[in-house]
Amino acid sequence: MGQGQMSEDGPSVPLPLQMSSIRLASQHLLWKNHLGFLLHPTVALDVQPETFRVAEIGTRTGLWLLDMAKRLPDIQLDGFAIDNSSVPPLQWLPPKVTIRKVESFTTGLASNGRPAYDVIRISNLGASIEDNDPGSVVKTAMALLKPGGYIEWDELDTAHYGIVNSNPSHSTSRLQALLKHVDEHDHLLGARGWIDSLPDILARYGLQVQAGQHRYRLPFAYANVETDNWFKEFEELSYRLANQKDGKELRQLMAAAKDDCDRLGQMITADLVIVVGRKVY
Repeated sequence: MGQGQMSEDGPSVPLPLQMSSIRLASQHLLWKNHLGFLLHPTVALDVQPETFRVAEIGTRTGLWLLDMAKRLPDIQLDGFAIDNSSVPPLQWLPPKVTIRKVESFTTGLASNGRPAYDVIRISNLGASIEDNDPGSVVKTAMALLKPGGYIEWDELDTAHYGIVNSNPSHSTSRLQALLKHVDEHDHLLGARGWIDSLPDILARYGLQVQAGQHRYRLPFAYANVETDNWFKEFEELSYRLANQKDGKELRQLMAAAKDDCDRLGQMITADLVIVVGRKVY
């Protein structure tokens, strides 16, 4: 039974999981508005429309590809997704945009045995990374990348949440308790300790890293929306836990922490980390 379908007893998938595309779209729009770019400025584009191709590994909603298609309508844009439930119907995509579902990001991405792409964006793979080592994904992307091409990896650093407290005299204990509980289930939520090592990992596979690691944080003016996005993600996490008691406990901690966020001006934030590497051979 597909996502969002009904059984005789009600929805087969909890409603928060069906609505994850809203959170993902909000996240994309927040960061696009703040950063002002779709590709990091260290990615030097020399676009020849007849041959220039861009791939996205880790497509979620397809919005990044659609935004790129508006800016560069004549180039080929290919997305690869493990879960394509949040992408538009394929027949509604622009002519030069494709999105393909794959079993993993280390298989199913072959390009007829030769490098195909000038730029590969890898985005928010998080829990898709096996054994806390993204090296196999970098190796696969390198095989798809043309000499002189770029790999850009964008990842939210969920290993280092920040708490923003508008009034330091107010305790953040309930928010801290929530984040501690979330951390206990980090394997379901996303990227962890390997984030800080991304420049070294890209260099290990022969990429020339462009100016190290770039960290960005949303301004406090966006904090309400960013915090709401994190609560939506934590709610999704609560329904993915195998133990229903753990899920219920997480939702109870969320309710208490959200009350403090709304009443006391407390927010959750996390950095966006961007690392760019160039294939120089």
